[in-house]
Amino acid sequence: MELEYQTSVSGSKGLIVVDGDLDNEQAGEALRQAFNKLLDQGIRTVVLDLRNVQIINSYGIGKILMCYKRLKTEGGQIMVKPLSGFVKETFELLMLDSLFPVDN
Repeated sequence: MELEYQTSVSGSKGLIVVDGDLDNEQAGEALRQAFNKLLDQGIRTVVLDLRNVQIINSYGIGKILMCYKRLKTEGGQIMVKPLSGFVKETFELLMLDSLFPVDN
């Protein structure tokens, strides 16, 4: 069964709801596909909702940074919903909290 993350568009922002851990190739591919779906619609501000993520590792962080790099070259940005727990600690440890603004 293929993993797929829910996407939606509100105004000029796209939202990707990551449901489950972001720690393997299947999850990374699902994130990339959701991201590309929004980009294909002309969305240049993407909000990641990571509230349902318990575990994120270097693979997941790498996929997020890959999306960030691509979007930045097109004049866009990635934002995150307020983080908590292990994901928040990981973002703070890697100083990604200063790279990705919080979307309330």
